[in-house]
Amino acid sequence: MLRLLFLLFVAGLAACAPRPAPLVPLDEPTEALTRQLLAGLEQTSQNFHSLEGFARVRIVHPEKRLGANQVLFIEKPDRLRSESLNPFGQPMLSAATDGETFSVYLPGEKSFYRGAATLQNVQRFVPIPLQVEDLVHIILYDPPLISYSRADLRSDPARGYSLLLSSGADIRQELLFDGQLRLREVAYFRGDTLQLQIRYDKFSEARGAVFPLTTEMSMPVLDASATVELRDIDLNTGIPIERFSLTPPSGVPVLPIPQ
Repeated sequence: MLRLLFLLFVAGLAACAPRPAPLVPLDEPTEALTRQLLAGLEQTSQNFHSLEGFARVRIVHPEKRLGANQVLFIEKPDRLRSESLNPFGQPMLSAATDGETFSVYLPGEKSFYRGAATLQNVQRFVPIPLQVEDLVHIILYDPPLISYSRADLRSDPARGYSLLLSSGADIRQELLFDGQLRLREVAYFRGDTLQLQIRYDKFSEARGAVFPLTTEMSMPVLDASATVELRDIDLNTGIPIERFSLTPPSGVPVLPIPQ
């Protein structure tokens, strides 16, 4: 009986849920829609340049699993600051980069580290195997596009519009759009191997454009993934450059980032 009630409850939700926008049939030439999607990507890349607010971040990595609430500041092209909070709302780790210098402060250990904003240094404390610039653009709904020589468009009623970009170097990128032409997924391939997959969800209206509040990133080759769930955010605000640097507290020495 309980299972029946659960199934009826789910069916009721499905009946009340808004239907997705239908796909436009592709039995006509697809050049116009391909151009429209590519132009939409160009416009989306210009819609958002900065973000500040709160996030729930979960990272799964072969060496560790992390989950924390964060205060987040990001700005194109490569500026980022995050304050990881404990359950009482107190900072456990502060990390910031202005694109050139990367600084970290661990209040519990009274340790302050500073070094170049290289991938290796950042990964010592933020185990997401992405360059900061790529991570910033991905969260701001502007995933990098490969240099492509060919674009092919397909439609699938179950998945949406699939735009496949191909280069001459055995590198390709698949972008998946829904019936409202919102970018929902991005996948990067080298040969037949999936290198990185990005999924966007929980869209909101912001400054006359849609913006995803949830971003999921998966790197199967590295057995790593990360999810960023945003809330209480402000977009396109003027963030002072000083926000992306850290100053050690009095009496705390500056240490090189351990290798």
